[in-house]
Amino acid sequence: MNRRVSELGERGLIRRLREKFPSLHSIGDDCAVLPGIRCPVVTTDSFFEGTHFHRWWAPPQILGRRLLEAALSDIAAMGATAKWFFTALSVDPGIGVNWIEGFYQGLTEREDVILAGGETVRGERLGITLTVIGEGEDRDTILRRSSLHPGDNLWITGLLGRALDAPAKLEKAGGLSGKDLKPRSGFLSSAELEQLRAFLQPRAELELGIKLRKAGIRCAIDISDGLFSEASHLSLESSVDTVLEIDETLFFDSVKDNPLAASAAGEDYVLLFGAPVGLEFSSVGCSKIGRAETGNGEMTIFLDGERVSINAKGYDHLGVRK
Repeated sequence: MNRRVSELGERGLIRRLREKFPSLHSIGDDCAVLPGIRCPVVTTDSFFEGTHFHRWWAPPQILGRRLLEAALSDIAAMGATAKWFFTALSVDPGIGVNWIEGFYQGLTEREDVILAGGETVRGERLGITLTVIGEGEDRDTILRRSSLHPGDNLWITGLLGRALDAPAKLEKAGGLSGKDLKPRSGFLSSAELEQLRAFLQPRAELELGIKLRKAGIRCAIDISDGLFSEASHLSLESSVDTVLEIDETLFFDSVKDNPLAASAAGEDYVLLFGAPVGLEFSSVGCSKIGRAETGNGEMTIFLDGERVSINAKGYDHLGVRK
């Protein structure tokens, strides 16, 4: 029998989660007590149903893990190690307890980052805020948006475009179900299914971020709001111009016919970083996509060798919805 959250209440739900997940046994005091760390690196992300995800998209375990990886991607972009995270859950009491358990199973799957505490409140719709605490080597070696220099090459750590039209494709499929994430109904091409699985199962580039830092890289950003938006951030924060050179090899097969829109779609959670000329990263799955030049924060885009203009750089959380 799948009871509702309202039948357990706040204390009953927390007790149920602690019984279900041994990693939560240390939770119980008013505050979490953490060991000292050299260089704290902290990020916060909020996600709300209807804005950032829908429950029908995929099993709750998949969605919980997806949101955690999205938050961890900020830590990866700093070249830091993720240590702990905290949850602030807003929940409709009518949601089934089994769904919440599955959601927390996804949140707690990783063994390298620990859920150290949180808050649970009643809300009109499901939402969660994740605060992640990481550890950097030291302040001087943290990867920053403001450390791009003229002459640096620009690289990305993975394919782009997984979010382009993903909600519409998920709706066509009736959502994806099971551990293998198969369409519940409707038909998807193999390329579309590859894209949607990547969209629902991002993996924060934590290990690669640390490798980049150790290789001497000092500038990076995670691509959460779109390539163009993030490249523009690097330009402005570093007071340089960026030149992007894109072609179809940078994208998932299902979106190669619309590279400009795919570059602005966001939610790729791969890293965009700058590296001095002479450093090579192709062997670790990275692709060179441009360079930085002396300037004042402008961005120029070439598609298949031809200069193009764009209407939108990427996702804007407070922008007008079309």
